[in-house]
Amino acid sequence: MPAAHKTACIVDPQRTILVFQGGGALGAYQAGVFAALEASGRQADWVVGTSIGAINAALIAGNPPERRGERLATFWDRVSRPESGLGAGWSLPETSLTLGDGFGSHLRSLQTMTFGLPGFFQPRANALFALGLATIPGEASFYDVAPLRETLLELVDFDYLAESPVRLSVGAVDVESAQIRYFDSRHCRLGPEHILASGALPPAFAPVEIDGRLYWDGGIYSNTPLEWILHEPRVHSLCLFATLWQQDDQPPQTLRDVLRRSKEIQYSSRADALIAIERELHQLRHAVNLLSYELAELNGQSPLRELACLGCGSVFHLVYLQAPRLPGEDHTKDIEFEAGRVAERRAAGFADTARALQAKPWETEKVARGQGIVVHDFSPAKAG
Repeated sequence: MPAAHKTACIVDPQRTILVFQGGGALGAYQAGVFAALEASGRQADWVVGTSIGAINAALIAGNPPERRGERLATFWDRVSRPESGLGAGWSLPETSLTLGDGFGSHLRSLQTMTFGLPGFFQPRANALFALGLATIPGEASFYDVAPLRETLLELVDFDYLAESPVRLSVGAVDVESAQIRYFDSRHCRLGPEHILASGALPPAFAPVEIDGRLYWDGGIYSNTPLEWILHEPRVHSLCLFATLWQQDDQPPQTLRDVLRRSKEIQYSSRADALIAIERELHQLRHAVNLLSYELAELNGQSPLRELACLGCGSVFHLVYLQAPRLPGEDHTKDIEFEAGRVAERRAAGFADTARALQAKPWETEKVARGQGIVVHDFSPAKAG
């Protein structure tokens, strides 16, 4: 008898999915998540990402297994800034050490905004947009991502991706219709433009044209691409959900606190609410599945038989992971690519995921009938 029809049972996942939010420099955490998954011997079957999550996802799905970790590491090493410099001829002043982490964080963010990032983006030579003047949509931004296009072409094998056993989905929003779209390797051939579109966060980056439509970063519509995997609930799944923006915090007291917290709330994208909604939908699918099972003897021509396709008995084990808040972070933490910060976030992603994969709660926790989504919380708050 299928799992959905039993009172409670252990449901073994049949596929592994990685879900990556957007968050700029915070995405180093996701590189650590994948490294831990790889070290465990488990392979990802599907990777879904938005913005920096789309870049990480493409580096995974667009390379054979033996190159995935290496290509991820190469990307993050390339975009990491040296700990001691603000660029050619610059260095952090000694006063930054006495004024605290907040001042150092501000300087590290300032260097990124001023100089751009190697292999990622550079200040746009055309100053029309910065001066408030009209320009073509493809240049309506402060920065040029031509370096990122070259990086993607170097580090992602798009021919391999077309046939990759790892499915890739990346989210972007249509600028004119305001509708989210997921470009999926199962449905179309993906190229660098799809990854660039998913990360085209305005006004820093210009929209990217695909098939005559302009797309911006999917994170400005929904930074939590869970809905794309949950709308295909046909297979028991283990989903590692690597979030980058903190859900919980203390009441803000300073302007820096307010700016940081408002950004966290904006880009956490109501993950808890989305999970709650999907839980209800899954319960309805399970109910339909159960009814169709009980009515299996109905004549094949019965109208009720046509409704059976709406049912589903699959279970999603959702492992909730969350990047830690580092000392001195403010609202610019997503552009703080200082090498030490990148290393800390990557190490945290590895440690959190390794802890979850060692615990394996999906192998011991029984799933009640009608329970389609089971959340296993391995966030820092739970660990503490």
